Amino acid sequence: MNKFLIILLVLLLSSPNSFSEGHQESGASHSDSVKIAVVDFQRVLMESSLGKDYIKGAKKSIEKKQALLAKLEDQVRAMRDKFNEQKLVLDDKVRDQKAEELSYKMKELQRKSEDFQAEVKIADGKFQRDILSVLMKEVRSVAEQLGYDIVISKASPGLMYVSESMDITSKVLDRMNR
Repeated sequence: MNKFLIILLVLLLSSPNSFSEGHQESGASHSDSVKIAVVDFQRVLMESSLGKDYIKGAKKSIEKKQALLAKLEDQVRAMRDKFNEQKLVLDDKVRDQKAEELSYKMKELQRKSEDFQAEVKIADGKFQRDILSVLMKEVRSVAEQLGYDIVISKASPGLMYVSESMDITSKVLDRMNR
């Protein structure tokens, strides 16, 4: 769907008579061509110093949390094995107490694992918003410097920059408010 919209946009913008009333009030003339550029957000993320620093820090944090989870998993596994070995010889009250402790530890492990996944997701989302904000400023600067009218992303978020000369919102509003 995203590729379809990009192709449609390119065709509309490259058409010499696209939605014209026969005159041009402002912006590019018919003889001007529309310059379109592409930015690979994933490549920026992986190769920029900001992205590399984030990935390195995130990797350390993830490894630390994974080590804590692995330790807790080992504790739960040892508790479970010990319980399974002893459950036939324990009296009912002690067996029920040990089963409850094991159940609590297993739920704690599951909760911590889910919390860890949520933390990673939140941190990743925050980082992507932050780097996208920086990237959008840089895209605008480079596009204006090199004379691009439209910059699109190879994947998402899609349209990253549009020259003000391409914006016909005021003209559409004028016509709608007649």
